[in-house]
Amino acid sequence: MSGRPVPAPGAELDSLRRHFRDPSSDLSVGPGWRSIVLRCHEAVVAEFPEYELLAVKQKWAALAFQAFPRPRKRGGNWTSDEAHRLDALVAEFVAISKHTCERCGNAGTLRETRPIELTLCDACESVVGPDGRL
Repeated sequence: MSGRPVPAPGAELDSLRRHFRDPSSDLSVGPGWRSIVLRCHEAVVAEFPEYELLAVKQKWAALAFQAFPRPRKRGGNWTSDEAHRLDALVAEFVAISKHTCERCGNAGTLRETRPIELTLCDACESVVGPDGRL
């Protein structure tokens, strides 16, 4: 089994790029999670239109969408309630990522067969090499 082809990077996530604290930042997740990242961004921006994005990456086989409710200012500029609401929004999408193949977007499970943990479907598990490159 060869797994589905991995789609080329697209412009579908351009809407969240303006939220990155560092404009040179990029997404560090596989193509199978792009729709999860986009839906997470849409949920966060609906609640926090000016949120600040620190990183979007895979960490321990789950999505890590690291953000603040708004751009950080010295001394802080959001309440603990806002931080908890943001964390709760993001947690929904982290949970989805734990059951979605990061490479193709099909149903996936935790794979601990490499030095890096990944969430992959059976087909993608067989084509992703030992280095974990998607």
